[in-house]
Amino acid sequence: MAMNTGFFSKKGNIRFALATILVLFISGCAGSNPSLSYYLLHSAVPSKAQNTTAYSDTNNTNLVFNKVTLPDYLKHRGLVYQVSDTNLHISATHLWAEPVEEGLRKSLSDHLALKNISLTSAKNPLEGNLSTLNLYVSDFISTYKGNVVLKGDFVITDMHSNVHRESFLIETELENDGFSASITAMRHALVELASKVADSTHNTRAPSA
Repeated sequence: MAMNTGFFSKKGNIRFALATILVLFISGCAGSNPSLSYYLLHSAVPSKAQNTTAYSDTNNTNLVFNKVTLPDYLKHRGLVYQVSDTNLHISATHLWAEPVEEGLRKSLSDHLALKNISLTSAKNPLEGNLSTLNLYVSDFISTYKGNVVLKGDFVITDMHSNVHRESFLIETELENDGFSASITAMRHALVELASKVADSTHNTRAPSA
């Protein structure tokens, strides 16, 4: 009888220990929520050029940002990474702090301001002499090749209803691994896009010979 009691007591202790470990494991899994990281496409800190550059109203060009079209994968809250020729990964822990369209508008507005172009979001019906910008983005993504690809078209319609359409393909290299490096490369790509838009805007504004 004493042997049986010792046997069952030892077995009971093992079961109790296993049950305790299981409870602790489940509790740990339930309580260890992954930390979330949020990212801005535009820079909230003005650059030195933005702080020091003054603009003349006579030289300033007003451009109405009429429409932005984005691929569906940029409408997700999570940051997207192209892992192969055919597959994308949408992060559940690295998230946009604001919609991509909003960040893109802010970024282009900041960079175009450095080129004496004021980007506005709505056209006043009383101001019929403003050029408009439509932007169609087909790809804007960090890839497994270590770069960011920004591809699409933009259309500028001037005050005389002349239409200028330009395609663009911009590639910027990632300096490091990780989503932070991807955001930096995406910002660099938008700087290049702003330069293309600015050149086209000034060209359409220039008087014909």
